[in-house]
Amino acid sequence: MVRRSLPALLVLTGLTLACLPAALAGPAQPTPAAAPGMTTTMPAGGDPAFTYTHVATKDLVAFVDAAAAAVAREGEQAFPAFRQRGGRWFQGERYVFVLSPEGERIVYPPDPREEGNNLAREMDITGKPFGRMLVERAGDPGGRGWVRYQWRRPGANERRPVWKSTYVVRVQAPSGRTYLVGSGLYKAPMERAFVIQEVNAAAELLQRQGRAAFPVLRDRRERFSFRDTYVFVDTPKGVEVVNPGFPELEGRNLIDLRDASGAPMVRNYINLALQQGSGWTSYWWPQPDASRLPLRKATYVRKVVTPQGETLIVGAGVYEQP
Repeated sequence: MVRRSLPALLVLTGLTLACLPAALAGPAQPTPAAAPGMTTTMPAGGDPAFTYTHVATKDLVAFVDAAAAAVAREGEQAFPAFRQRGGRWFQGERYVFVLSPEGERIVYPPDPREEGNNLAREMDITGKPFGRMLVERAGDPGGRGWVRYQWRRPGANERRPVWKSTYVVRVQAPSGRTYLVGSGLYKAPMERAFVIQEVNAAAELLQRQGRAAFPVLRDRRERFSFRDTYVFVDTPKGVEVVNPGFPELEGRNLIDLRDASGAPMVRNYINLALQQGSGWTSYWWPQPDASRLPLRKATYVRKVVTPQGETLIVGAGVYEQP
């Protein structure tokens, strides 16, 4: 894992922080003024958190939704078809699984011997409790959601685990029993919708717990960090209070930080969140844990008010790969 001091980070990336010593001393900063170059985008129609652009993502969602519809229609009688290798529901490394609301494997086509075991206790190579997260996502008010974790591809030559995105849906069978139906995609493409979902979830957590939520947001084993995406939190004056990707920035006032193009990136996205509530902006920023030059990053930010009445800016981004 590569960790850099702030000066080294600035030199490496071409970023500049005007009046850094004064900013670190903590003087009061004015509320950011409007700045040019901010952009906002929101998918048209429907819930933006579930609007996808990549074919592979849309196909997986349709696949799981169709399997969930089969369970809602046929109940437990649909399970034998889910286990049939080479059939509609089990081809290659793609298959449908079924869990109980507590995480017990009811249908697990790759290895039926695992059926009856509880997935809720399983973790990936980094300690991310993805089994518990699947149960939690299906328990969300919408009854569906995504979990991202590292897992080895079955039958693949790759020895190291790769990132997998799994989509799960809660459904009730005609028997009255509730099941969690899902499937996953290895090396799934990144979606802006994933970023919106996690920022919204972080915002809801902050709205309930305030700063008491910071340890969870910092924990890279939790849902808010995956691949090179992570949730960060700033105060309106530009103090970074949560940043698991670059923890050395926490506690520093970054209001005058400029990216490699010279844009006042922090001032811009804070101003955007304060004035519009939420939206997208873009700037140049390095990837965490990587010794690379900065990449173009699209970042979604949202204004949050905690139970204590404190206003915070929560955001996350996706790197736009060349």
